[in-house]
Amino acid sequence: MRATPTQATLHPVILVVEDHDSLRQSMQQILEDADFLVLPAANAHQAIALAESCAAPINLLITSLHPDGMPGPDLALCLRKRSPDMSVLYSSANPLDVLEIPDPAEVVSSMLPRPFSKTTLLRRINILLGVQT
Repeated sequence: MRATPTQATLHPVILVVEDHDSLRQSMQQILEDADFLVLPAANAHQAIALAESCAAPINLLITSLHPDGMPGPDLALCLRKRSPDMSVLYSSANPLDVLEIPDPAEVVSSMLPRPFSKTTLLRRINILLGVQT
């Protein structure tokens, strides 16, 4: 799916970077059902390629702290060069992972512990994107 600028004004673009296929597919389905445009990537390199090929800016990056290819915060920094207003939601099953990040303050404020429910995921996304529910 290619997010055009017109579609992106109607539907926020979310880049999901998740190396577990079943979790990535599940998140994609939940987000598409909630009317978001979803770009699914299995690793950081796919995420960068998708972002570069997307005609619209990325509104939200959902990634683990350690996706395949590069650390999540480094990926966010790289993607913000193209989409400076992009929000980030980090996901981790181990809350102690945050201690390995050089600047954990931003990560802690945008952390979604695993496992999470569909309701929790959508609530956090809506808060980050400023969507009224």
